[in-house]
Amino acid sequence: MRIRSFSIFLSVPIFILCGSALAAATTAGTPAIIPEAGPHSVGLRIVQQYDYSRVMEAQVDAFGKTVSAESARPIQIMIWYPAKRTNAAPMQVADYRHAALSDVDFALPAAEAAKQRAGWMAGPQKVQYGASTLAVRGAAPADGSFPVVIYAPSFASSAFENLDLCEYLASQGYVVMASRSLGARAPMMTDDIEGIEAQAADIAFLANYAQTLPQADITKVAAAGFSWGGMANVFAAARSSRIKALVSLDGSIRYHPKIWGAAPYVRPARTAVPMLFLGARSPTAEAMERSDKLGASYLNSMKYSDVYVTTMPPMTHSDFSSWQLRFAPDNAFGDYQRADVLQAYRSGALYAHKFLDAYLKSDAKALAFMKASPARNGIGPQVMSMESAPAKFVPVGEADFLRAYSKAGFKDAQKLYTDMAASSPDFKVSPINLNTWGYQQLRGKNARAAVEMFKLATHIEPKYGNAYDSEGEAYEALGETALAIAAYEKAVAVDKGQTNAIARLKDLRSGGSK
Repeated sequence: MRIRSFSIFLSVPIFILCGSALAAATTAGTPAIIPEAGPHSVGLRIVQQYDYSRVMEAQVDAFGKTVSAESARPIQIMIWYPAKRTNAAPMQVADYRHAALSDVDFALPAAEAAKQRAGWMAGPQKVQYGASTLAVRGAAPADGSFPVVIYAPSFASSAFENLDLCEYLASQGYVVMASRSLGARAPMMTDDIEGIEAQAADIAFLANYAQTLPQADITKVAAAGFSWGGMANVFAAARSSRIKALVSLDGSIRYHPKIWGAAPYVRPARTAVPMLFLGARSPTAEAMERSDKLGASYLNSMKYSDVYVTTMPPMTHSDFSSWQLRFAPDNAFGDYQRADVLQAYRSGALYAHKFLDAYLKSDAKALAFMKASPARNGIGPQVMSMESAPAKFVPVGEADFLRAYSKAGFKDAQKLYTDMAASSPDFKVSPINLNTWGYQQLRGKNARAAVEMFKLATHIEPKYGNAYDSEGEAYEALGETALAIAAYEKAVAVDKGQTNAIARLKDLRSGGSK
């Protein structure tokens, strides 16, 4: 697993404040990674799908052997869900890694997978692999409809890298879905915009698949992600208004301004949904400069969103993977103890749960929890601190303008445009679209409204000759010849190629008509 991390350590003493919600889940062999599980049992399904709209290069292992002949993009989906109570044995940690052996090569021989599993179970980490988790494979789904959380893993990582968080959220009443982080054309991810957009497209694929799940309430979808996945989810939200909330586990949206900056559609007005950013102790500006990651802050620019940004001093970047926490040696945490880091991880999981309850389930108590400081919620600043900023503006778009224009009786288009631009800094209306809508009004026998549209188009783009020509036609429909001539003259003045305006000027000046 490749995880980008910052090796920066702070020497801060830690004390732990635990409320009942942070009681560690230690039953059934599960280490104290997550808070107390929710009211639901947890089931797990693994579904193998191909995205035939995208082609993968021939997949070859390190020895040059082709491992799959299928050219379509393989997407193995892990689905955690609220389940009915069962006496069946829960998953072991080894079951997750076993499943991942076939997350690209769906035809991997069972004997080969079993051989590898036997090696883990007999190896030095057999205790970790043998530990039980919350999920039961194939458990019957619980009755009801539940919000959906799509989890995007870190750079080139497996779907189960945060199995504990995914299971925990399912126990709290969420359908959680994840697939492996794959590159655009090959299994290995690439650290560029093509790679991040490939993962964003995978999030969209999972959202589409969620529509086939009877439990899934697809009107309530959040996208969560760790590291690289914590930038892919922002890209996915910019592409689809279906995503209603974002959870970022020390996401790369903070650390790669050059990548998101290269995507003109990834902008705050396109991601106007609440975000929870769970952050590691922050790297210094010097460290950021050395890694060429200084630049604009996307989080600071999210003026259309409620944004919560936490800092957890015990945690480095890699600690946001529960798989890493399960298998890391005790000396892997620098000046902190394992217990300190686990407490911080549990706090982050609790905040993710409360945030999702607040914004997907409209839970007033959860929203009050989010509005309070971590200290007020029983989590000391040595474990977590948080800054929050409410949305400052409401994004408005062309559809909002059209609705408002209709409500205003198709009058004062320019004033309406000016007022909306003042209330929403990123508001824009395309002059080309205004020209099109104006013609629709003209064909609908509302020439006065059409004039307003055409005038707004040339107000926004003064050299848009075609809109002046359109304005002339609207004035002709109203029988206002002098104004029509003036509009046609402007069309020709800014664009000598406006042949219709030239012809109409000749006819009107000679006293002719259409």
